[in-house]
Amino acid sequence: MTKRRGGPEGGRGMTSQTIGNALVVHPRAALRNEIRDLALGLAEDPDHQLVVVDLPGESPFSVWESTAKLLPRKRSGIRLVIGSRSRETTALAGQWLSERLNRVVIAPDGHIMPGVGGSLFVDAGWGSGWVRFQPGRPPKRDGKRFPRPVWEAPSSLAEIMPTSANGVAEPLPGGVWLRPRGPEHILGPHRARLIATVPCQPEICTVVIGCPGAAPVTVDDITRFWGWLPEDLRPRLRLARFGPVEGRGGVPYGQAVADALGEKVVCYPGLPVGARIEPDIHLVRADGTLGWQASMGELGYTPAEPWQEPSAPYPVSYRPPVFGVQEVGRAVYAYAPDALLEIVQSGMWLRPHYDTANAAAIRLAEADADRQLVLYDEGDPESAARMRQLAEDLFGSLDNAAQRLSCVAPASAVLHRRAEVVGRAKGALEPGTAAASFAEAATLIQPRPRLEIGPGEPALPRSGESAPPRSAELAPSWPGEPATSRSGESATSRPADPVAPRPEEPATLRLESAPEPGGGGFLPGITAPAIPAGLAPVVAAGAGPAPAAELDSVRHPPPPSAPKAAEAPAAIGSTPSEPVAAPTPPAPAVERVSAVQPAPVSEAAALVPKRGLDQEREWLRRALSREYAAVANSVGRVLSEHPGFQSALERSSGRVLTDAVAVRLYLSEAGDELDLPLRRALAGPHVPFARCAVSGLSRLPSHRGAAIFSTTPTAREWELYRSRTLFTEWGFVNALTAPCTRQQAGHQTDVLLWSMTSRRTKLLEPDGEPTADRVLFVPGTNFKVLDVTEPAEGGRGQIVLRELAVGEIDADGRVDRNRAALDELALTSLRRCVEKWAAAAGEQRMPESAARRFELLPGLVRTVRGEG
Repeated sequence: MTKRRGGPEGGRGMTSQTIGNALVVHPRAALRNEIRDLALGLAEDPDHQLVVVDLPGESPFSVWESTAKLLPRKRSGIRLVIGSRSRETTALAGQWLSERLNRVVIAPDGHIMPGVGGSLFVDAGWGSGWVRFQPGRPPKRDGKRFPRPVWEAPSSLAEIMPTSANGVAEPLPGGVWLRPRGPEHILGPHRARLIATVPCQPEICTVVIGCPGAAPVTVDDITRFWGWLPEDLRPRLRLARFGPVEGRGGVPYGQAVADALGEKVVCYPGLPVGARIEPDIHLVRADGTLGWQASMGELGYTPAEPWQEPSAPYPVSYRPPVFGVQEVGRAVYAYAPDALLEIVQSGMWLRPHYDTANAAAIRLAEADADRQLVLYDEGDPESAARMRQLAEDLFGSLDNAAQRLSCVAPASAVLHRRAEVVGRAKGALEPGTAAASFAEAATLIQPRPRLEIGPGEPALPRSGESAPPRSAELAPSWPGEPATSRSGESATSRPADPVAPRPEEPATLRLESAPEPGGGGFLPGITAPAIPAGLAPVVAAGAGPAPAAELDSVRHPPPPSAPKAAEAPAAIGSTPSEPVAAPTPPAPAVERVSAVQPAPVSEAAALVPKRGLDQEREWLRRALSREYAAVANSVGRVLSEHPGFQSALERSSGRVLTDAVAVRLYLSEAGDELDLPLRRALAGPHVPFARCAVSGLSRLPSHRGAAIFSTTPTAREWELYRSRTLFTEWGFVNALTAPCTRQQAGHQTDVLLWSMTSRRTKLLEPDGEPTADRVLFVPGTNFKVLDVTEPAEGGRGQIVLRELAVGEIDADGRVDRNRAALDELALTSLRRCVEKWAAAAGEQRMPESAARRFELLPGLVRTVRGEG
C-alpha cells in the first residue's frame, strides 16, 4: 500500500509517499521506475527510518529545505538513500539533515549496490561506506552493508586488503572475495554475479575463494586473511570455492586450509544463493555458472596430523534429499527396510545398514558441479541389483530440474578422479565404467618448492641438499607437508657429507656432537635409541660452500669447558699434596664470535620427519623419565580442561601429552641449553627432544601480528644484518607480544617481528616463573630484514623483521622479490604497534630467569674462540 503526503511545500514540486519499508521523497511530477523498484525491495530497518530521496540534478537549496519538512518528526534515526547524487553531495546532505532535524542520519558515501533480499552495499574504495552523522559530533563510519550483519565490525571485512603480491581480499555484500589480481574484463562479470546472487546473511560471513578464468588463489592468501580476524569471529566464516585454488596433490582445499591453520574450518560445497536466511547451496562450474543444488549445506574439516591420510569432512548442515524420509543418523536417512540413504559430497548414496569397504573413499570424493550422482552400493553381488533398483526409484522421485543434472551410478564410480559420462547427465552409469580402487585415485603430496634467494643475496638452503626445510607442522601454508632435505653448510665445516643408511643397516641418531658438559639442563650424556632401517631421515649429499666468515664459529669450536682437576688452582686454606713447581698459566682470552647459523644436516635439524615422531616420543619418555613424570600430571590436567585439545586427546592422548610435556620442559629453566646446539647444526639428544617440542607447539594458539624483544647486538651482528636481507633460524626464537620494561631498561635495541606462524605459550608456561606473553617461532623459520636502525643519542635502535611464508616462493624455487606490498603492510602495522605501546604503561612481562632466551638475533649464533 502506498501513502502520499503533501503540504504547502507541494507547490515547490516535492512530495513523499511510503513504498514498501521506505518513505520516498521525489518530485511531484514523476517518480522514476528504478527508484520505485529500489524502495519496494528494501529490507526493513528496525533501528532507523528508511528514506529514499530522488532529487533533480542541480537542485536549489529550497528543494532540500522542502525535503526536510516532508520528513516526519521522530526520535529514531534516518537511513538516507539518495539517488543519482555525488559522494560530496550525499555527505553534505547527511550532515545538514542531521543538524536540521536534530536526528541521527546514516547516509551512503559511495556507490549504492542493491543486493539479495533487499540489502544494500555501499562501496567506492578504501574508506567508503555508510556514514553516521550526529548533531554536534564528527561523522563516523558505519560499515558497508545494510542490514548490518553481526560480523561486519573488522576492517578486514569492510576494506580491500592485499593478501599477497598477487592476491586481494575484496568486500562483497555477502562477505569477502579472496581473489587474484587480474584484468577487469575477467573480474567484472564475476563480481557482478557475486553481488547479485550471494546473500548477506545476518550470522554467517561467506568467504568466496578464487575467480574462474584467473590465476589460482594460494592457501597462504587464505590463512593470512584468516589471521587478521578476531578469534571469536572465525566460527562465523564459511569458505566457498568459486575459482581455482592452488592445490596440494589430492588434498581438498578445505583440508589444506584446516591443516595450515591448525583449527577447524567450515566450507560450503558451492555458493550460497537466494534467501538471506538458510540460502540454497549450488555447485559452481569451472566457468562460474551454477550447477545442481546440493543437499549438503556445510562441510567441516579438522586438522590432520602430518603422517595421517586426510579424513572425510563431516556434515555440519544439510537438508533431506527427498520428501518423506526419516533421519536415523547424521546426514543418513532410512529409505527402505534394507537400505539407507546417505548425503555425500558427490550427491546421494544408497547403501546397506553397515559401512562398506570403500565407505571412506565415497565420503571423501568431491562433487562434480555438472552432475549429481545417485550412487548405489554394488559391493555385495546379492544386493547390488536391489540397490540399483532403489537408486533408480530415488532418481525418479527427483523433480525435472534435478533429474536433468543427475545420473545413477555405482558407488565405485567416485573412486576415479572424475567419472566419465557419455552424453547428457541424465541417465545411468554402468558398473564396469568406473572400477578403480581408492588407492589408485589418491595422489601423493608434492614436496615444498626449493627456497633460494635472488641474485646478489647469500643463498638459503636449497632442496636436494643436506638441510631439511622448516618444520612441516608449523609451516604457514602446509602444516602437514613432509620435510625435504636442504643445506647451505660448507663441506669444510664437517668431516664428510653424511650418506643415507642402506636399508639393511640400522641407523642411529648421532650423539657424538652432544652439547658440551657443564651447561644447565638435562640433555648432556643422554643416549638416544636406534631408529629402524628405513625410518631415519633422508640425508642428501653435495652441500654447497658457504661464505668463510659465516662459518667461522663452526671451524673454530669453543675450547674445553673446564680444566682438569690436577691443573686447577688449590682452594683457599687447603694444603696441596705436593709442591707446585710453577703457577698455573692463565686461561686463554675468550672472544665472543657471531656468525650466520650453518644449515644443519637432517639428523641435526629439529624438524618433524616424514615418518612421524613415534621414535622420538618413545625416547623422550624413557630417557627423560624423571623430568617427564614431574610435569606430566599438571600438563595433562591443563590439556583436559582446554577445549582446543579435546578432539586431539580423543584421537591420540599419548602423543599429545608427550609433545606438550616437551614444550613445558623447553619453556622451563632446564631447556636453556637446547637452542645453542641447534643453531650450531650439531646432532645429539637435543634433536629428538626439540622435534617433540615442535610438534607440541603446533597445537597451541597461533599469533599473527607484532612480536618484540630487546637485545644488544654486537658490531659484527649489526654488520651482518646490514649486509643481508634474509635469515633462517634453526633454533627457537623467543619473543613477546608487547615490550618488557625489564628488557628495554637493559638493552637499547628493539627487535620487531611480524609473525604469521608463531605460537602463544601461555597455556604450557612453567608454574613457577611463567612468561605469559611469550610467543615461539619454530626452527626453520625464515625472516626478511625490513629496516635496521642503530641506537643513537636520545633514540632506541630498531631491527624490523617479517616472517616469510612459503607462498612467497615462486615456481622456480626462488624468493619472490615483488613483495613490496606485504613489506609495507608489515612496516605500517609494526609502527602503529610501537606508537600504541609508547602511549601505554609499561609492564615487566618476563622473569629474570628467562632473559637468556631473548638475547640473540634470528639466524645468528654466538660462540667463543680462544686467543693465546
